[in-house]
Amino acid sequence: MAIPVEFREFTPKNSRNDLMRRLEQVPDQHAEALLAAYDLLQRMHEKGLIDIASGLLSASDTVMDKVADVASSTEVVNALRAVLMFTNLLKTLDMERMHVLISAPESKPPSLWALGRQAMSEDARVGMATAVGLLNVFGAALRKQQAA
Repeated sequence: MAIPVEFREFTPKNSRNDLMRRLEQVPDQHAEALLAAYDLLQRMHEKGLIDIASGLLSASDTVMDKVADVASSTEVVNALRAVLMFTNLLKTLDMERMHVLISAPESKPPSLWALGRQAMSEDARVGMATAVGLLNVFGAALRKQQAA
């Protein structure tokens, strides 16, 4: 015996009615999230962020070319190298010793003799040599920039 086929009205999957039906069936726990998303979307629209995102997407090739040009420039590469070098140096600093030196100044400044003894230590000489070397590098760069 034949089984009767139930008659259903065809509606495309992307129809507005289907979307509205699905929205109406959203559980209560998602309703608050949807309202928050609508609020966020409205605030982004008011601030013009949606227009900016749309413009970036429509000009994505041009934007990516410009970002690649900037990222591969000598200035950015040198800046990243300097940041990496300084972060590696920061990892090796004795922060407790720095804290003691900075936060608890002595009531009486050290004598010139005491300062001279500290300046003669191997660590101080390495630091001074590095500082003088950095001054030479900056000076050469400044002279090159002024000549150009």
